[in-house]
Amino acid sequence: MIPKIFQYDRAEFSNLIANNQSFALTTHINPDGDALGSELGLAEWLMSIGKTVAIYNFSPVPENFYFLDEERPLIKQFDATRDSEAIASADVFMMLDTNDPDRAKSLATLLRDHSMPVLVDHHLEPKQFAKISFIDTEATSTGEMVYRLIQDLMPTFGGKISPKAAQALYVAIMTDTGSFKFPRTDSDILRTCADLIDLGADPVKCYNETYNSAKASRLKLIGSSLASIKFFFDDKLATQLITQEDLQIGGASPEEVDGFVQFPLQVKSLVFSIFFLQLPNGWKISFRSRGEESSAAEVAKAFGGNGHFNAAGARVYENIAFEELLRQVCDAVKKEL
Repeated sequence: MIPKIFQYDRAEFSNLIANNQSFALTTHINPDGDALGSELGLAEWLMSIGKTVAIYNFSPVPENFYFLDEERPLIKQFDATRDSEAIASADVFMMLDTNDPDRAKSLATLLRDHSMPVLVDHHLEPKQFAKISFIDTEATSTGEMVYRLIQDLMPTFGGKISPKAAQALYVAIMTDTGSFKFPRTDSDILRTCADLIDLGADPVKCYNETYNSAKASRLKLIGSSLASIKFFFDDKLATQLITQEDLQIGGASPEEVDGFVQFPLQVKSLVFSIFFLQLPNGWKISFRSRGEESSAAEVAKAFGGNGHFNAAGARVYENIAFEELLRQVCDAVKKEL
């Protein structure tokens, strides 16, 4: 069964907003639509009630999400010399869409050492570092949680969800629901998205900018990835591989493989889809599972990773041969099956 965690104390968050003026926000390395959308949605609302807000991320904003922060840009790529003092002096340092400070890379120490670290996230097994947490592993996305948080606190503090915030939160939900096709998509989340559209989100622009603004190199990578597919265990497991050579031949960046792990899930018999990306110093592995019996997160744990029950990831920081890594992954999947 899928484990469930819900942790939210309205009084704690109300006091947090009432008693603090300056907020620093961050998220995980290589931020996706949910990470960026959650940050921007929350930042916009906090500023609308007179708070001072800054966003510091380890990684740059991916090109397909530039449109979210074009107007009055808020997101800065973290520079330790320039930004460490400002973060340390902020009243609150909040991490969104990841529950492990180490996934914020060089900001991890600042998070752990901060006087008021706060967590808003929907992943399993949170690390114990935050003084105040909002955790809901049943939520479709951190963006959904931010929207609910704003709606809960707005009667007390006022403010508004600006068109920019609405667009950001819509993208957060859209991307983490797989464009509204993942299991937790229900009438409530669709009503939330309808509200966000009424507040200024443009669903056509959100989809096209996110999914239809790729370079030609991404399409070439899709071909390489599909050509690499292997099936195991009576077509219950599918694997795909993109190597450094594939990236170099196509002139592509590692970010362009986002979403490739989903392709094999078109096969009806499939239970696990696993995507391997070779890095200069190891491997990035994406895990997906289908149903409530087999956990992608459990398989990811065998390689130091984690995530959701049906969607997880891991980094392997050694240049192990692919054949050996594939063997280890197949063994871990076999146990879970």
